Amino acid sequence: MEIKPVLDLKQTQRLVMTPQLQQAIELLQLSNMELSERIEEELEMNPALELDDSDNERELTLEEIKDVSSDTNEDELYDENEISEVYEGDYYYENKSYSHIEEPYLQDKKREFIEGTVSREETLKEYLLWQVRLLKLSEEELSICELLIGYIDIMGYLSVSLESIASDSGYLMEGLQKALKTIQGLDPPGVGARDIKECLLIQLKNRGSYPLAEKIIINNLNEIKLKRFEEVSKHHKIPVSEVKEAFAVISSLEPYPGRQFYSGEIKYIIPDVIIEETEEGFEAIPNNSFIPKLKVNNYFENLARRKGSDKKIKGFVKEKVQRAKNFMYWIEQRESTLLRVTRAILEEQIDFFKHGPKYLKPLVLKDIAVKLDLHESTISRITSSKYVQTPFGVFQLKYFFSNTIPADGSKEYSSRSIKEMIKDIVNDKVLKHQPSDQKIADMLLEKGIKIARRTVAKYRKELNILPSNLRRKQ
Repeated sequence: MEIKPVLDLKQTQRLVMTPQLQQAIELLQLSNMELSERIEEELEMNPALELDDSDNERELTLEEIKDVSSDTNEDELYDENEISEVYEGDYYYENKSYSHIEEPYLQDKKREFIEGTVSREETLKEYLLWQVRLLKLSEEELSICELLIGYIDIMGYLSVSLESIASDSGYLMEGLQKALKTIQGLDPPGVGARDIKECLLIQLKNRGSYPLAEKIIINNLNEIKLKRFEEVSKHHKIPVSEVKEAFAVISSLEPYPGRQFYSGEIKYIIPDVIIEETEEGFEAIPNNSFIPKLKVNNYFENLARRKGSDKKIKGFVKEKVQRAKNFMYWIEQRESTLLRVTRAILEEQIDFFKHGPKYLKPLVLKDIAVKLDLHESTISRITSSKYVQTPFGVFQLKYFFSNTIPADGSKEYSSRSIKEMIKDIVNDKVLKHQPSDQKIADMLLEKGIKIARRTVAKYRKELNILPSNLRRKQ
């Protein structure tokens, strides 16, 4: 049988993450403060976008737009027949700044808004993006790397699973894994890890060959953290002295790669949503008073519609107008989704808003996702870094999600409500002695809540409550 190369055409469907979708996902997970900063960046980049202040509006002249568009490559402009209506189409927008030509027509209000911002240090994400753009990567590889960097938290860890990212973006797992490996090779060492073991192993590999330290990290990280050297020694059948040498190596590693980029300055929490009690019940109100209102520059929009204009200028103008409208649209969608999710949480956790944290019900992301017909990852993003003001204080939106703790009968408690009960038991002045973890577990069992002593100890540590013998000394 003769083997010959054959050309074979195959038609497949694949979900591709367009720049608009990437922008939507980016805006979705920003808090109000972060969104305000992102608006500043967009105002600098897009001359067609401006603050909505009709009193100080200044129209651009055609000559000024010619100056702006003179550096634009004709290949980057859209053909007039290919430009669709607002919010449609799959355009690619260059991340190009026009700040050097923006000054002649910058509004007074806009100038005050931008120049009034405080200079800040480089963030971890900015540092990673700078590095990855220096590498020789294809457009798709660079796009995937930039996408993954967006999911890296302030301490340097990848906060979302690759499976979830693949489901949302349409990228193949193979490409995501390759991009993650690229990111994990960047500075600071250990960045992009998915857990502390992976973080330490990446750093260890960069330093050279430490086989014993590697084995201990994989198999005995908890024991070595508690300095149980003899247990580790018996497990690996090696002298304690060698364990201590490996411990010295492991101790020199950085468990939080992004720590150096995290400023220790005081950060004031501004709630993204306010829940108030009215005569008709509880109401969720967006707290967006300090987010600037935006609009498209009138002259840009009129010129985009004008017939007979210079094709190069018109293409440039249409691109910027479309980008501005897309940006404003996704900001509106972010606020709409945030309100929908908050109102759904309010309905599910109405007892909390009436009576307090002890009445928090078990709730998971899937419950809200099913209720609103949204993907779980969308709920995860919109509740990330968002705060809500309630009658009982300011809480993260993620606070309202917790696991189920079964009790006698059909009743269920959330892990957070159990923590509140533990806090009440510890602070109970009627008790003559501070209860031990086992005693707290027994007291909860009397209420029909069966949890182990070690679970009580875990919750107590999360509440920053000392052991009973140390509480007695206070």
